[in-house]
Amino acid sequence: MAPFAGARVSVPALYVAGERDLVPKFPGAAEVVANLARFVPQLRKTIMLPGCGHWTQQERPAEVNTAMIRFLRSL
Repeated sequence: MAPFAGARVSVPALYVAGERDLVPKFPGAAEVVANLARFVPQLRKTIMLPGCGHWTQQERPAEVNTAMIRFLRSL
């Protein structure tokens, strides 16, 4: 992964995660999410789904679909 060190996501992006997902709770992950726009300059929105775990699209399909459709329509 060394060639990608410091690389930025240069396309419009949407971040959706569940608040009960363990990945955003890894050490240092909260700071990464809080500063996500530094690495993803075109980050349009960050959504943390209350009570949702890791499998957001399976646990909350309607909310994820709505968020994705709104995001895509905004492009």
